[in-house]
Amino acid sequence: MTGQPVKDISIQFGALIDQGTALLSQLQILLDTELSALETRDLEQLKQSNQQKQECLLGLDRNIRERNDLLTKLQVETNRDAVIVFIRTLPAPASELLEQAWQRLEQSLEQVRVLNQRNEQTLVRSKQNTDQLLALLQGHAQGNSIYDQKGDKGRYEGQRRLGKA
Repeated sequence: MTGQPVKDISIQFGALIDQGTALLSQLQILLDTELSALETRDLEQLKQSNQQKQECLLGLDRNIRERNDLLTKLQVETNRDAVIVFIRTLPAPASELLEQAWQRLEQSLEQVRVLNQRNEQTLVRSKQNTDQLLALLQGHAQGNSIYDQKGDKGRYEGQRRLGKA
């Protein structure tokens, strides 16, 4: 570590962790808003939500860079295990507080991951429903496509009819 007092390092690192947690909490709210927009198919709300999400993600990126810069200055690797070891080497009150803050950060990150996955599944289901409705409106039978979702050869009855001709 550098000659910087442990108390200052703890305060600075703790502030960055808390800021990251706050940004992740904000992102959770934006993901809930995005889900609402996806479910109601409100394009304006979705655009607004995406813009706010982008701003929040840029803030998170800055926060992570600042946190990593501080760790690098302290000659600590920027991976999870190294950070936990670093936190545990700090004196008692600081290490306990920082460990709790780090756990809150990880929990917030996991919650964001779950919410993002939920929104992705909602979007995929919506796309599948839209594709099915479009196929019905166009008079195509279900499963009557050249390629499936994986890009493999699909069941296309037109190919069989064309071959018989």
